[in-house]
Amino acid sequence: MLNEVKRTNYERYAAFQGISYVGFNKYFFILFCLFLTTANAIDTAMMDVAKITSTTWNLEGVKLSLEDINKKNSQLILSATKLTLPKPFNDLSLADIHCDKLVWTQNEMDCLQGKASVKSVYWQSPSTDLTFHLNSKSSTFQLANARLGDSRLSLNAEFKGNDWRIQAEAKHVNKALLNKLSPLMSLKSKLAFIKQGSLNLSATLSGRDDKVLAFDVTAKINGVTGQTEDGKMAAENTNLQLHLKGNALNGLWHWQGESRLLGGALYVDPVYLEVTGQPISVNAQGTTNLVTSFTDIQSFSFQQPDVVRVSGSAQGSFSKQVHVDKADVVLHSDTLQSLLTTYINPFFTESLFANIKISGNLETRLSVVQQTLTDAAVNFGKINIEDDQGRIAVKEGKGSVNWSANPVEKKQSELSWQVLSLKGVPIDSATLKFASWGNSFRLTDNVKLPVLNGTIAVDKFSLQPKPNDEPDVSFAGSVDNLSLEQLSKRMGWTPLSGNISGQIPGVDYHNKVLSLGGELLIKVFDGTIKISQLKSSGLFSGFPRVESEIELDNLDLEQLTSKFEFGAITGRLSGFINNLVLDNWHPVSFYAWFGTPDDDDSSHRISQKAVKNIASIGGGGASDLLSRSFLSLFETFRYDKIGMGCYLHDGVCQMMGLEAEGQGYYLIKGGLLPRIDVVGYNPRVNWDVLVERLGRVAAPEKAVIQ
Repeated sequence: MLNEVKRTNYERYAAFQGISYVGFNKYFFILFCLFLTTANAIDTAMMDVAKITSTTWNLEGVKLSLEDINKKNSQLILSATKLTLPKPFNDLSLADIHCDKLVWTQNEMDCLQGKASVKSVYWQSPSTDLTFHLNSKSSTFQLANARLGDSRLSLNAEFKGNDWRIQAEAKHVNKALLNKLSPLMSLKSKLAFIKQGSLNLSATLSGRDDKVLAFDVTAKINGVTGQTEDGKMAAENTNLQLHLKGNALNGLWHWQGESRLLGGALYVDPVYLEVTGQPISVNAQGTTNLVTSFTDIQSFSFQQPDVVRVSGSAQGSFSKQVHVDKADVVLHSDTLQSLLTTYINPFFTESLFANIKISGNLETRLSVVQQTLTDAAVNFGKINIEDDQGRIAVKEGKGSVNWSANPVEKKQSELSWQVLSLKGVPIDSATLKFASWGNSFRLTDNVKLPVLNGTIAVDKFSLQPKPNDEPDVSFAGSVDNLSLEQLSKRMGWTPLSGNISGQIPGVDYHNKVLSLGGELLIKVFDGTIKISQLKSSGLFSGFPRVESEIELDNLDLEQLTSKFEFGAITGRLSGFINNLVLDNWHPVSFYAWFGTPDDDDSSHRISQKAVKNIASIGGGGASDLLSRSFLSLFETFRYDKIGMGCYLHDGVCQMMGLEAEGQGYYLIKGGLLPRIDVVGYNPRVNWDVLVERLGRVAAPEKAVIQ
């Protein structure tokens, strides 16, 4: 019995090769009617067809066979070399197709059980389960158990005219395939490698022709460890869940997305995120113009539990270059230390906040228009700050800071605290009220700051910018009974005694010139220091110039000298520095005099050490006299007057004393016994040399006598 009819016996049917599926059905029916006339002699009939085509797919290298013809349930079998799909799936093709159960009816073909291999640039599967349904108007096919290395893929596709819909599910996609697929990922830099991890993916896409019109994608990344080539992104044992869906309507993509970092760590330069409890989540929804790429992010949110919550909306272009047309952002945090450590310090090589501990709550609102910040509001409460370097400390701070770029909107702001410490100087409870707009600032209410058992009153402070120039600054205030002893102690200076009180009637900075309106009075050492005609030009340049007049009135020398190793002196001191000029903070000219007031009737005594130091400044011989005579037996001496002056010009100080004495001048004129006179003999002294001498004798360390 003839078991098989080969193609060579039916060459007359070669004309059927290349016909379309629609016409092929009736010819196939006629062919098999002829087979039936010889059914008793044939068990299997076979026919080759080069191609079966439709508007959406091509089936090439087709072979059709009818087996078990003599039996009651004959079987129609199809095999093909290749099935190609339309765009955008034309990269994917099926090869070595074999359908064991084929049902053929009028204009329809159904493969109920088949096998095929999958070929693609990115992956291949040598064998997968296949079913399909083909007709002239629509077609579907399903793949199951397609192999992706050690992974599995299932795929359902439906084509109807120019429309299509596809569902795909991939499970346990391993690191090898992830590394191969990494160029497809929307990363600015290609993944260098993935050491470990897997991906579960499910997606539904639909569209028309070669355009995607809707999508719904869910991805679960499990235990991924890897990094980008430039090291700017890295993951360590990361578990991440992503869900993104959207549809195109009237030229716009309407989309929404959600991602949750469930575990592990993620590094996005320079921020390092690690999940220790609840997931970190990102959500957004909006629209994108398909032509212009303009995006309207109607809402977005980022939340890291117990650290920060950010939400808002934005409009602009976010493709190749980010351009924000409009944005509103709200940031809230109840754990400022975590916010500081995670999101602020990493952006600075040497952060100002590196050694700061902070607690409290914060809410910030920002508005941006055309890449420019237009409004900002910061509200905070229960702020406590500790700095290991002692720069700042705050207890129970609170307030609201409001700012606008619009000069018309001068919004009120307020700051208050129970204790504020700056460089170790404590400022007790106070409230500042001010307004800020653009680059301008103005205090809106007088404030008294309790400082070191006294107060600093600020009656006026304002800052007004000028185009292409330095800002105008105005200030007025006073200092009342500020403890000089506490101030010097907290600043690490040589301990001083007394209090500072003074009036600051007005300080203005205008046209690069700082000027003092009126006189600045400082009450210190039981006397008064008055500063007048103070002005400075180029204060913020590389070469500032300062001019001033200074007057000292009736300072207590005992209080002053007791804080230094200069040597003890009792009595009073008055003097002046007229026509003082400083260039780059170095004196270039002045006329100065310091001496005993004419009406001083207090006790005048001077220690042996002070005598030597004064003599060394003026070049006198008191040091030798004291060491060679009986005067060395006395610790202190009475004096009538002390006086010393200097006229500085061209780097040379013209020295002067109380009155002339031979070739010199009196620096100290003796009084009652034991009496000593000190005479200076250097009428002209180089300024740098004089400064060196003054530095030695005025230093808090032990003086060196030369």
